Amino acid sequence: MKMRVIYFSSKKKILDLADHLSKNSDDYKPDKIPPDYSLDKEKLLVLGMSQLSKLPDEVRRFITNLRPGVVKNVALYTDRPEKEASEFIAKLRENDTNVIDDVLYVKSEFLPFKKASDEEKKQADEWFERILPRLK
Repeated sequence: MKMRVIYFSSKKKILDLADHLSKNSDDYKPDKIPPDYSLDKEKLLVLGMSQLSKLPDEVRRFITNLRPGVVKNVALYTDRPEKEASEFIAKLRENDTNVIDDVLYVKSEFLPFKKASDEEKKQADEWFERILPRLK
């Protein structure tokens, strides 16, 4: 499956989960927003975000350009509150992008260098398996 894992965060936990989830992709390592290589008809884009509002211009432009010709499905994992995630997903859907309703919420950490635990990686794997049947 053509899949990319891309993140916007300086938190080690979000980066750890991006690296862990990217093991499901044959083609790419996780990348930051904006990515080094452009997206091209990806079946699934997994977004790891620790900021969902007041985004920098380059991130906002990237999100705005996520359209069905670029990516078919978007799945989100975040350490932000559900209300922020819902608003972010609504913006993505304005472009007719299929956004998977099942968001993976990870515990927000005060310490930005704290890695994802084995339990959190297991939860991410279970989440990934749950979203696969929902892809268009």
